[in-house]
Order: sequence, then C-alpha cells, then structure tokens
Amino acid sequence: MKSLVAIDIQREYTTAGREFHIQSIGASLKNAYRMLQFARRAGWPIMHVQHLQDGSMFNPASDASDFVDGFTPEPGEAHATKGNYSCFSSPAFSQFVQEHAAHEFVVIGYGTSMCCLSTIVDGYHRGYRFALVEDACAARAVRAHSEAAMHQYATLILERFARITRTAQEAPPSGPTGRLRHQQADPQQPQLPAQGRGP
Repeated sequence: MKSLVAIDIQREYTTAGREFHIQSIGASLKNAYRMLQFARRAGWPIMHVQHLQDGSMFNPASDASDFVDGFTPEPGEAHATKGNYSCFSSPAFSQFVQEHAAHEFVVIGYGTSMCCLSTIVDGYHRGYRFALVEDACAARAVRAHSEAAMHQYATLILERFARITRTAQEAPPSGPTGRLRHQQADPQQPQLPAQGRGP
C-alpha cells in the first residue's frame, strides 16, 4: 500500500520575484498534479503539508503561502502545517505517518534539497519507507548552483534513504480510471503565473 505526501506545493515557489521562486517549476508541477489525481483515483491516503512561519516568507497572512491552484486539500484528505524543514516537526504529519506506518510514503513537492530531503531522511531514521517522485519535485538555485544541479544533488543523496521513481512509473496511463474520490471530474490543470509577474 502507498500514501501520497504532497510537500509545500505553495505559491511561494510559483510566484516570480519571491525568494523561493523556482523558474523551472512548470514540468514538475504538472507531474505533481498528475500524481495527485492518480492517488485520488486509486484511493491512496493523501497528506498535504503546508509550510507557515513568521517573517516575509511563508507567512500565513500572505497569499503567497497559499496552495497552488489545483492542489488544495479536498474533504477527507489530511492537512498538516509545519514551521521547520522536516514534516515530522508537525504533530499532525507524525500522526498520519503512524496511522499508515505499513505504507510506502510517496513524496511530491518542494523543495527537493530542503523539506523533501529533510522529511525523507528523518523518516528513514524513524523506520518508515519513502519514495521520491523525482520529476514531481524541484529545487531552487543556491548561489552558483542552478535549480537543476541542486535537484540532482539532492536526488543523489536521497538514493540512500528512499526509492527514487518517476511519475510514469507511479501513475501510468493505464492506471485507475474510476471517478475521483471526492469529485465528479478532473479539476482544471494548475495555472502558473506568467514569468516575471506576481500572482
């Protein structure tokens, strides 16, 4: 059995001009959306994690901390907030993992080199099984290291702690075809803001 963990799919990453904006986020966001819809059809337990903290970034008073359109939790899906890198800093997340301890936790979201990495390494040492959908995640650039390089470095590190997989493997076109668990038809694909503009 599997559970889906969607980490920090928030507008801080899609909004041009924000410190955590990932310019190349489009492809990974489409794959994350595909994974979310597949998990809903398959009836996987789903956890949405949202990073919230004081200050200029991820502030709950700012709409930049909101979920990206298309990734808002639906009724029956778990939601946890955290203020640190690892999702295990959230009691609600820890409880979700304990309740589904026999599952493999399939991770999508942002950023690969920060919260995804921290959560998976933390979970590994707690005895849980994780998988990273590497093309449904991305990382922001850090100094001389590009977004692609940071994502690659983090993925290489995580090979020791998780199963590395891709969207096509986890959500094949021939997968579940029934109606979504909480709605009658697929919602509109998430829309990214135009490059160089705010939300």
